[in-house]
Amino acid sequence: MMEKKLEQLNEWFGKQITSCGEAHQKLLADDRTDEANFEKIKSNVYDIFHTILTVAVKTGKGDASTVKRFFQQKTEQIPANWVTAYNKAKENGNAEQMQIESIKLDTIQEIKQKFSEIWGETK
Repeated sequence: MMEKKLEQLNEWFGKQITSCGEAHQKLLADDRTDEANFEKIKSNVYDIFHTILTVAVKTGKGDASTVKRFFQQKTEQIPANWVTAYNKAKENGNAEQMQIESIKLDTIQEIKQKFSEIWGETK
């Protein structure tokens, strides 16, 4: 059962990363560098959490609840730094940095939602 969920998640992460990569190339070709960079940021967030999922599986040693707990902990811990960076950027009036942190936070929300959807349990 867990293998099927992992397969779905791995496939979803792969599609998201590919989609961001394609959008990145297209935006660069259109001289839309900022937007292209935003796609790269999203891709990096997907890639980070795709890797974390792999680590969660190794850590969980076949126990689905351990895998879930590990992954969900990381989806809380890591973005905490992004919230801090967003608030600091807001204090300093740095709109560009706020946008970057906002993209990362939106992406992690999407990841959390997809994880819950596929794993079949909400928090």
